[in-house]
Amino acid sequence: MNHLKLLLMSYLLIMVSMLLQFQFIWPAEAVLLSNWSEGPASLLFLPHGVKALLIVLLGPVVSIAIAFAHLSTDLLVGVEGERLLFSFSVSTLVLLIPMLMFNYVSQRPLLSGVLGSDKGLVSYAQVSRLVFSVALIAALMNALLNAAWYSESGVSLLAFRYLLGDILGVLTTLVLWLIGSKWLLKGR
Repeated sequence: MNHLKLLLMSYLLIMVSMLLQFQFIWPAEAVLLSNWSEGPASLLFLPHGVKALLIVLLGPVVSIAIAFAHLSTDLLVGVEGERLLFSFSVSTLVLLIPMLMFNYVSQRPLLSGVLGSDKGLVSYAQVSRLVFSVALIAALMNALLNAAWYSESGVSLLAFRYLLGDILGVLTTLVLWLIGSKWLLKGR
């Protein structure tokens, strides 16, 4: 039951980040960056940071919540057919693969996160570095795969936008997580 609760909370956090993305960030980008518009990539994709933080803290099981959040979002915005399958598959796998690689290289249980593990990371700095590393690998894979899907000529400026948006999203998430964690600890 505890895993189900974590998955549900993860799903809700990702969906809130998607809501912020669709309702505030993308409309702001459309106004501020109207001359630099190529494809669906955002220059600040907050959900990437939220997903990276969750998969590092809770482990690869979060990829279930990631898949369902992307599937839900894609269905709500009207993505159809092959693009729907591609979108939620890529969004899930690009984060799952680097986390599994980290666990394998660190000789940790493959499905573990840093929370609740006897081989856990001990500081915010260590966790932040891991989140950034996982997010960077995922962003590179995401940028290449999505640019190849959308662009007829292969990798283009679109890949750069995906990469930049994912990296700025994870940096924003890490800053908010650090501020929120310190604020919560002060209240104790």
